Amino acid sequence: MDFQLRKDARRWFRDIYDPKRYLLFDLYYFCLMAGFASGRRNTEINSDDVDGFVGYFPGDFQFRGRLLVGALIHTELSRLVIDLDERDDVYSRVAELVDPNSPSYMSNDGVRLMNQYAHGGFDALCEYFGDDRPKSVETFIRKYFRCIKDLKNQTYTKSYD
Repeated sequence: MDFQLRKDARRWFRDIYDPKRYLLFDLYYFCLMAGFASGRRNTEINSDDVDGFVGYFPGDFQFRGRLLVGALIHTELSRLVIDLDERDDVYSRVAELVDPNSPSYMSNDGVRLMNQYAHGGFDALCEYFGDDRPKSVETFIRKYFRCIKDLKNQTYTKSYD
């Protein structure tokens, strides 16, 4: 299974995406981190609304792919309220998500779940940015940093109220 980027995300990022400077995976990463920070998934995305673009971690992400898989596992265990001391539950969930023989280090279920977090993260970005979609990388990065920080704080507050 490939990593998927929503078609509306491509349009949303069109002013800052330069294929000579960035990978499509960079856009995916922005969405994914917002999904992880907010704990938000979108399971309602239709296959006609996405483009699969790569089945492995490309470029510089190749060396950080395992960290992203770890972030997925951490986010999922938190969402499912599985404590790390619950070894059987942790092992079971990790076994469902990880495939060490896959180029992405994940099973199809793991990639599907990561895509759901990326889709949910794009929703969160759209809500946070409102009508002010990114026009320059410099401005986007500053606002994106605040967005991730706010999403993490909101998630932390909701989880522990």
